Parts: sequence; C-alpha cells; structure tokens
Amino acid sequence: MSSKLIALLLPALLLGPAALVQAHPAHQHDKAPKAEQHNHDHDHKHDHDHKHAHDHDHDDMTQLGAHVHGAATLTLVLEGNELQLALQSAAYNIVGFEHAPSNNEQRQEIALALDNLAQATWLTLSRDAHCEVQSADANTDLTEPGYTGHGDFYANISLLCQNPARLQQLELGLFSLTPALEKVEVQWVINGRQGAATATLNNNSIRF
Repeated sequence: MSSKLIALLLPALLLGPAALVQAHPAHQHDKAPKAEQHNHDHDHKHDHDHKHAHDHDHDDMTQLGAHVHGAATLTLVLEGNELQLALQSAAYNIVGFEHAPSNNEQRQEIALALDNLAQATWLTLSRDAHCEVQSADANTDLTEPGYTGHGDFYANISLLCQNPARLQQLELGLFSLTPALEKVEVQWVINGRQGAATATLNNNSIRF
C-alpha cells in the first residue's frame, strides 16, 4: 500500500465505530404494500439525514489533511504493539517550492528531503516503550507524471513496540529539517484511546 493511501486511510480510524456507515438491504419498491410506503419514505429521509450528518463529520476530520503552507498533519495509530505513523505536508514546507523539479539542484533537494523523511530520525517516542522502526518510506507528488502543482510530501513509518503501554510521548524534530514548517496537527489512536494536539517549534512534544 502506498504512503499516500495510508496517509489518507489512517485518519478514518479516528472516527471510531459510531461513525461507520451501516449497510442496508436493498428495498423492493414494486412489492412493498402501500401501508409500508409511508414508513419507507420516513426511513429514507432519516437515512438521508444520517448520511448528511456522517458526511459532515467526515469533512471535519479530513480537513486536517488539507494542503496548507506552514502546516502538516501526522496520524499515529497503535494497535497491540504495532505502531503506524503517516505524515502529510505541503511540498512548500519541505523544499520551498511546489512545481515539478526543473533542474538537477531541485531534483537533489527533493531526493534529500525524501531521504530525511524516510529515515524517521525526525521523531522520538517514549524510550520506555522500546519502539523500533520496521519499515519507512516517503514520496511526493512533485515527481509524479502529469503533476501540475500544489503537491505534497508523504512519509509512512511502521514501528514495533516491545512495551506499548509505556508509549506516552512523541517529540517532533521535523521543524529543524523544514524551516518553513510552523505547526504539525497530530491525531492519535492508542489501543482504543484517541486524541489530538498541535506541535510547534517552541512546543514540539505531544503527550498521549
């Protein structure tokens, strides 16, 4: 699964079971007795209202992934002892431009940025949790065929924690790598608990 897809899918876990759309059996309009038509219409309106409310909640959650200069989003999900982190940031925050690379210097800047993101040295977790990186990758829209602008960078980090109950804090060193970055909106789900916080250069520590 690509980093971009994971970055889009992970925030959906924050909605929780209450926000999941329930499947309904198909209605048999032709065979429904007239006495049931009113109830069907009422149910249909209720379903429509429920769907509208669900879509509104979904929009509120996914707004965090919007393309914003100076801001990035990070989702953190711990299930058992497996930890997944997904970072998404406007390309401007990472390399200072958002157009496709036009020379070797810009291509080298992108390659260096991707390497830094994939190394996962820009984050520090609670030492007592003993979390070790299992895999990490990064990519960007800037190098995609047909790219036209307003692109992002993505990073996906998978870790294994020997003592996940001790995972209580995250420190972000990303700001020293990307001077244009002003804040990171962090959302986390840790074995059923969830929360959100904002990290900045002056306050780069998040407690769970």
